[in-house]
This record gives sequence, C-alpha cells and structure tokens, in this order.
Amino acid sequence: MPGSGYVGKLAVDYLVKELKAELVAEIYSDSFPPVVIIKRDGVAELIKGEIYSCQDPSTKQNLLIFTGGTQPVTAEGEYEVADAVLEFAKKANVNIVYSMGAYILGSFVENPQVHGTAISKNLLAGLRKHKVLVMKEGSITGMNGLLFALSQLKNMQGICLLGETSGYVVDAKASEAVLGVLNQLLGLNVDMTALREKGKETEDFIKKLEENNRKTGSSKGSSVGYIS
Repeated sequence: MPGSGYVGKLAVDYLVKELKAELVAEIYSDSFPPVVIIKRDGVAELIKGEIYSCQDPSTKQNLLIFTGGTQPVTAEGEYEVADAVLEFAKKANVNIVYSMGAYILGSFVENPQVHGTAISKNLLAGLRKHKVLVMKEGSITGMNGLLFALSQLKNMQGICLLGETSGYVVDAKASEAVLGVLNQLLGLNVDMTALREKGKETEDFIKKLEENNRKTGSSKGSSVGYIS
C-alpha cells in the first residue's frame, strides 16, 4: 500500500507489470477515503485494493500480489482489509506473506540498505543470508506492518522488507533495493532495468535538491524516527 517514498507501492506495481500478473479480485471498504478517482481515459472509479495472480516463468512459483491506491483511514479498517486479503490468500494455499515498505531515515542515502523483520527466528536467519539488516527495535505502522504480522493468525509465515529512504520524495532506488532482496528470497528472475532507470531519476533529483539546499543554506536533517 502507498506509504512514505512509495517504496513498497512502486516495487509491487513493478512486479505486477513485469510478471504480467492477472487481476483476480478487488477489495472495497468503507474505511477507504471517500474519494472517487478519475482515470486518464475519463472513467471514474472507487478506491479499492487489488489482488493479482501470476506464475513466475523461471521458478514456476504461483504468486498472489496485493496492492492498492491508498491505505484505510481508520485502525479498524486496516485490520478489516488486512484480514480480507489474508483470508483470500489462505484459501489460495499461500504459505508465506511478504510485505514491503519504507525505512525512514529523514536524510538522503546513495545506496539504500534493506531492513527486515519476520514472525519467526528461522525466517530471520534466511534474511541475514541475503544481507538484510534485521531490526532490533522500532515499530511498523499501517497495512505494510499488519499484513505480514497477522499472517501467523492464518497459519502462514510472514516477512517484512523495508528500504532505506529519506521519506521526502518518491524513492525508486529504495524500491529497487527492496525488490532486489525479494528477487533473491523467492529465486525470481525479474528484470530490474526499468526500475533501475527510475532509481537514477530519483538520484538525479536528490542531487539537484541537495545542491539547491547548499546554495540556500538549508538542509534536510536527522532521522524522523518512525517506519512506514
């Protein structure tokens, strides 16, 4: 779901496109903001969550991919939507849930690292093998946290991957970092070229922003201290 830097949202939407995933379900909720979205073709639609299905061509793994235009506006709604997604996944015999989001630093980084957590120590050992920085403290807010953590109540495993980002801009570099780890964990062969190009655009924008800050004497400073 959309969050700071759109880290998880960019990564998931890219995955849907690259794997040519098929839309198999839509989730509507009165906890979504009361907004109607007008698309480029002029058609109006309600805010919703979407579940896609695909099979990775290299590993033959079946994947369900969930994304949405916005997060619910209430805590009750977040739990309601998360439960609906996980119940759908359970009925499809999903055995492990991955969520992706932002690890907010409050400052720009050239090479974002990926932080992670999971619902069991065995899963954490696997993350360390892929150079994921296992979190020792903190909290994860919103749907990106609930989806993986609530998976244990449905007898599924859960992992959360968070890409380092400033939180100030749409950060394709952080999305690339997170999706790169997911690629490794699942043994996927997703071509990252297009996302890497978007990451270069992010990097160029940040360099220009930092140069402007130096000229004006302003700066974006220390960590804001939360994760989304």
